[in-house]
Amino acid sequence: MENRIAAVDALVDNATCVVSASDAVILEIVAKAVHSGMSATFYVSRSQASAINAWYWRPELRKRLCVEDLSPEELSRIEVELDLKDAIQFANRIPCHKCGHVYGAFEFLQQGLSEHGRAAVEAVLGMKNASLIRVNPSEVPVCPNCGEDVIDPTQRRPIDGHYYGSTGPYGGCCRPE
Repeated sequence: MENRIAAVDALVDNATCVVSASDAVILEIVAKAVHSGMSATFYVSRSQASAINAWYWRPELRKRLCVEDLSPEELSRIEVELDLKDAIQFANRIPCHKCGHVYGAFEFLQQGLSEHGRAAVEAVLGMKNASLIRVNPSEVPVCPNCGEDVIDPTQRRPIDGHYYGSTGPYGGCCRPE
């Protein structure tokens, strides 16, 4: 117990908030954050991430946003070319508004490695008990082909973006519908 309190104290010292609550309360906090439009990152238990994904990723929303399970080919490409395993299970694929290159899970992880570094990505993927949930993420998908924002900045709406998720350490993202 003393180690956990020390860990909480260290997190709070780095301008982080630690919340301990029932699964229902955590789900309500995440839902309110999603609907508020404000950006937040939650590190939750795997069971809480499953509840959040079940609430958010309803079949009709997945269909509307064209979110699908990754193909075996894309999973293999992520594993072979990026040396990442079990990172993402589902995502949408969006064409670049400028050159047409399709931005999917591979490109998202490639951009994450470039922006945050391998150590940060592997630290998230190495979590054994927690899942990371991004709410209203602020990152902008950048086309690796032409270097432009994938979504035309003059046409972007709050729901536009790259969606992704899994049942593992990288739980995914949520935006207001």
